[in-house]
Amino acid sequence: MHKALYRVYRPLKFGDVVGQEHIIKTLKNQIDNNNIAHAYLFSGSRGTGKTSTAKIFARAVNCLEPHDMEPCNECKVCKGIISENIMDIIEIDAASNNGVDDIRELRENVKYPPSVGKYKVYIIDEVHMLSQGAFNALLKTLEEPPSYIIFILATTEPHKLPPTILSRCQRFDFKRVKLCDIVDRMKVICEDMGIKVEDRALNLIGKNSEGALRDALSILDQCISYTCDEVKYEDVVELLGTVNTEFLFNMTDYIIDQNTKMILNLVNDLVVWGKDIKHFLDELIDHFRNLMICKVSKEVDEILAFPDEIIQSLKSQSERISTNDIMRIINILSICENDMKYSSHQRVLLEIAIIKISQPMLDDNKDGILSRLEKLEKQIASGVKLESTSSKSNSTEKISKEDKKVSIKIQSSDKIKKIWPEILDYMKKDKNIPTAAMLKEAEEFVLEGKTLVIVFDDIYKFHKEALSKESTKEYIKKVVSSVTNQDLGIKLSLKSELMITDTSNHKDEGLEILESIFPKEIIQIKHSDKDI
Repeated sequence: MHKALYRVYRPLKFGDVVGQEHIIKTLKNQIDNNNIAHAYLFSGSRGTGKTSTAKIFARAVNCLEPHDMEPCNECKVCKGIISENIMDIIEIDAASNNGVDDIRELRENVKYPPSVGKYKVYIIDEVHMLSQGAFNALLKTLEEPPSYIIFILATTEPHKLPPTILSRCQRFDFKRVKLCDIVDRMKVICEDMGIKVEDRALNLIGKNSEGALRDALSILDQCISYTCDEVKYEDVVELLGTVNTEFLFNMTDYIIDQNTKMILNLVNDLVVWGKDIKHFLDELIDHFRNLMICKVSKEVDEILAFPDEIIQSLKSQSERISTNDIMRIINILSICENDMKYSSHQRVLLEIAIIKISQPMLDDNKDGILSRLEKLEKQIASGVKLESTSSKSNSTEKISKEDKKVSIKIQSSDKIKKIWPEILDYMKKDKNIPTAAMLKEAEEFVLEGKTLVIVFDDIYKFHKEALSKESTKEYIKKVVSSVTNQDLGIKLSLKSELMITDTSNHKDEGLEILESIFPKEIIQIKHSDKDI
């Protein structure tokens, strides 16, 4: 039977424990000075070595031939503890033994001295899972334990422990393991196993472990099973899928850059890989929460339990986005998360939320307006001259007067497409950047008589709806008129909504439009059951 990698390479000595030097030094000094406490609390995130350190400490205090305060792992006591043939070391899983009766049984067994070693050590894992009654039963034993008893309580959530328990324990907080230490440990293991591995692959595994060495070894174990004799970066990416730390950073970069196309591509990758959309949404919210902490706190290291490399990446990314934008994004994602509880269209809701957060001009609530104002303030601060105008109409008229253009005869959609950048430039000069930004995503243009139909891909439904307001359409009409010197009506449409119908008054024009979209060979227009 295969034995998990983290079990095969579980630390057997204090020197094997990775990234917890501050704790190891204290424990070894206590053994050396015979200053051993009766109760310890080992707290910290998963996979950081709490239980392993507790077991090493239990052997070290009972070892017959210790060397430099390390257990020898060779004497009969050490071997007996490792093989679990000596009952002086008792491990209790509080998640499944959390009742009052379980702790009362423990209190009865405490009365009996160790059978072989010097100390009887109780290791209670996930101690925060004990019931209130069980805590009360444990408290009496912690207050007045026999001299030969040592309690080691391990937990990932120390805040759930009663103050009465906390005050009776020496607390040791296990840090998340640094990325470089995780990578170095995996290299040693791979060399020992004769496995070739790319440094990039180890770094990716380390980043996704989020400081938990056990998680890193579990991922490495899976990668070795997948690739057999050589672990490559591409294999790790394929095995992990897309929801990993690197994916979250990439997604956030595209959100900050307002690159909607790439964001939707990543969402598609998410679905293709079969990842849980709601779980991803939770992780994305957590990621923006971490960015917010980096923006508002100077003591980031104490709040965020991540390796230094990830914290540095978070700090760098947080410099590219404002606090207001982060809060706006968290609010939108949180609303989306709540809506998902009542909808079977999780992907659609996620895509809508993603488009909203990447396009602040589509967000009409207070946070969206503040985001646009903040961007405007930055433009002013950078020296951009903003001219006061009484209305869009006046501003457009001023542009047309200052930059006189020769009248452009618009006869086809191709000509509109050619002068479209000029129309967008006019809007930018007019300080109407949001409108220009949304119109930039227009896919094609269709002339219906004297009406210009601006067509968007269906993924830009928000753009179409935002631009369909009468005041906005009127502004677009005036800008187009200013550039072309032609009075054209404006209509916004999605590709799926585009319906071109033939009328008796515009047969030639209708044919021209159809021929610009479809090959002439397949066009057959019927009127009153007769081919035209």
